[in-house]
Amino acid sequence: MRPCFALFALVALACSSPDAASGPPDAGACCLDAAPADGAPADAALADGPATDGAAARRLADASDAAVGGSADAVELAVPPSQIGGARPAAVTVPANFAAQAKWPLVLVLHGYGAQGALQDAYLGVSARATAYGFVAVVPEGTQDPAGNQFWNAIPACCDFAKSGVDDLGYLTGLVDEAIAKLRVDPQRVYVVGHSNGGFMAQRLACERADKFVAFASIAGSAQADAGTCKPSAPVAALFIHGTKDATVSYAGSSSGNSSGPLKVAYPGAEELASRWRTLNGCSAQAVVGSPLDHDTQVSGPETLPTAWTGCQGASRVDLWTMTGSAHIPLFTAAFRDRLVEHLLAQVRDN
Repeated sequence: MRPCFALFALVALACSSPDAASGPPDAGACCLDAAPADGAPADAALADGPATDGAAARRLADASDAAVGGSADAVELAVPPSQIGGARPAAVTVPANFAAQAKWPLVLVLHGYGAQGALQDAYLGVSARATAYGFVAVVPEGTQDPAGNQFWNAIPACCDFAKSGVDDLGYLTGLVDEAIAKLRVDPQRVYVVGHSNGGFMAQRLACERADKFVAFASIAGSAQADAGTCKPSAPVAALFIHGTKDATVSYAGSSSGNSSGPLKVAYPGAEELASRWRTLNGCSAQAVVGSPLDHDTQVSGPETLPTAWTGCQGASRVDLWTMTGSAHIPLFTAAFRDRLVEHLLAQVRDN
């Protein structure tokens, strides 16, 4: 059975708005990590089930405005071009005052395996914040495998399972170039955030095209087991966000490919990835630990512990947000969504 890293945000949002203040959702009805009734592992149920269905998609559409606090920013702005990418179109959202300045930051949003860009974007609330925070959002789609699941060809093990060899590295960097040319994007302020398979892809972009990206955020993602495969040409600010109860991509990683989750290959855990990027960026060994924050409505209390390493080359930094008790698909709060965008946009490159 192939691993499934689908972002079932449509189910999560239909069950409970991540921005709602009503507390955690009913675990029995909506917990994405709960075992199915027949006792099979939850990840097996996700792997065998469809990524979306029409009814759930309609529920997502109804819930999306509530999920971002009912803001008018949730509606994608109709400013041309609304898409870039040619034969593989990617959705574009620009700030309401797009004409007011010559250059804007760019945030690229990468979905998980089996998910779609629009669902990923609704889950993270990135495009919905384009006007409030002043940036251009581009949301691309992966290609489909024979099972109909969209994916990114990030590393050999994830997630081009049919070995199509699609050049997603070239496609995504081409999108950045097109955005710079057509959307007034500042080439010195390009950022990428990805979940799961999208997190794997975000790290590949940072490793191989550091000339294009100032910072990346990997949510519940990982990278190749061999640290030597990542050789960025410049420092890239790195943010890792991972739940300790992730049953799909383990927080601790897997040294032998015998993890309890569906990804049956060796891969590094979140702490190991943070350590690698501290070395790559030449950061200080001294960690700065912040106060715990409440970013997941499925976990009671402040579950997220932020740790930062600064003093890095090129004004970069490395951050790890450990979400104790959170699963592969946390139900993020509005505060998390704001903080994610703020963190990315705060990163600059000193060159």
